[in-house]
Amino acid sequence: MRILICPDSFKGTLSAREAAEAMAAGARRALGEDARVRLLPLGDGGEGSIDCFLSADAEERYREVTGPYGERLRARWLFFPGTKSAYVESAEAAGLTRTARRETALATSFGVGELIKEAAKEADRILLGLGGSATSDMGLGMASALGFVFRDAEGKSFVPTGASLSRVASFERPPEPLPAIHALSDVENPLCGPLGAAAVYGPQKGADPETVKRLDRGMAHASALIDPHKSALPGAGAAGGMGYAVLALLGGSLGPGIGEIARVLGLEEAVRESDLVLTGEGSFDRQSLMGKAVGGVSSITKEYGVPLYVLSGVAAGSGEIYEKGVTAVWPLTRYRPASLPDGEETRRALKDHTEALLRTVKAAEEAASRR
Repeated sequence: MRILICPDSFKGTLSAREAAEAMAAGARRALGEDARVRLLPLGDGGEGSIDCFLSADAEERYREVTGPYGERLRARWLFFPGTKSAYVESAEAAGLTRTARRETALATSFGVGELIKEAAKEADRILLGLGGSATSDMGLGMASALGFVFRDAEGKSFVPTGASLSRVASFERPPEPLPAIHALSDVENPLCGPLGAAAVYGPQKGADPETVKRLDRGMAHASALIDPHKSALPGAGAAGGMGYAVLALLGGSLGPGIGEIARVLGLEEAVRESDLVLTGEGSFDRQSLMGKAVGGVSSITKEYGVPLYVLSGVAAGSGEIYEKGVTAVWPLTRYRPASLPDGEETRRALKDHTEALLRTVKAAEEAASRR
């Protein structure tokens, strides 16, 4: 039996690589050490996707950049020599995991622009992973690092944060051409409104209800000045509005991250060569099949008729998920709203559940062969 193991990360507990290794350990306990297991950790453009690209002949690069609150951070980006392209992950410079502070109105995405600028010295095309940001500055900090100048009503230039978006009165584009940028996102939120960047993601970044309203007003003000039409596009609200900046200021494009990552990693070929596929993520429901890593896997397994089993920390959903290429879902905890156990407990649960699942599959196949 050829088994492909390609989970997303179990956010907050295990990286995609760690989850894949735990599942592989369970597979070998069930099938023996000679089990034909291939690991292909995945991401969907959000935080942690940078590690998935390391298996695709990417070269790691490092640069010291400005962190979310002005601190200096050592951040990674990846270069693909064969295609002269680069992958920059916004969370490396402006991620929630890079700081203990939760004052999103004061956080900046400036360091993301610094990483892009550095990558553009070698790469002709840049993939920008959006997700996990601490910021709500609409990506204007990122744009500032790339040469955009924002001015207030008195003509004074400044680098906007979420708290100062309402001060933007004019802006100037850089004289130098910008690199070709394609942003990867796993969300479809617009920039403003009840489903926008501030309302949906502001609270987890430390914004209270009044701050959420102020951020949303600031985003509405600045986007009306820059490009009001782009603010309603799907994904404009990704990473505190960085998706909007890519579309409205940087002249880039934006789409689901899993499609690009699957292409680079050769996921379709890997599925086609497998007899069974295991994937997983921290929390699974029908939204997981819409632009996220698990959804990208299920669309391919459905096309080729390969069984797909999803192991997840928490699972919810109805029969409709089984119409989209999923054979079965095995939750580590069922319908429990509490957070996942710590990393070691999740790792142990993944091993045990993978072993139980594959023992079930093996027993069914042995029973069928005896008939």
